[in-house]
Amino acid sequence: MAALRQDRLAEFVALLKSEGRRGVLGLNCGHGVDGLHFVQSGIHFTGVDPSEENIHSARARGLEATVAGSVPLPFADSAFPSVWAVDALVGLPPEQWDDVVRELGRVAAPGAPIAVVLPEPGQGFRVLRSPGLAPPSR
Repeated sequence: MAALRQDRLAEFVALLKSEGRRGVLGLNCGHGVDGLHFVQSGIHFTGVDPSEENIHSARARGLEATVAGSVPLPFADSAFPSVWAVDALVGLPPEQWDDVVRELGRVAAPGAPIAVVLPEPGQGFRVLRSPGLAPPSR
């Protein structure tokens, strides 16, 4: 499972670089392992997590991180060029998923890629786009 997560993270970083995106919000950033990968790849990382202990660990790694839940997020509309939120829906009841995804779309710039894992059977990892701009053609 860890190898699959690393593959997804590497693919997402490649997508961000191909689109010239230089920053990412990491929702439920935990201890900052993924955040370090973004930073080492040259992408500015801002993490949030509801656990003070996790934020302390992320900051100890030199990451910018804040204690916050997923709804509402303490950021302005369109504040981030991308969002890494693969753990955002884990453990939440399905009736809360839409609220979280809407909040991610609010803080993401128009057309920004938003990486999530949809917990429904067969859905898995997805890169959504925030509203307001069509994804770039390839």
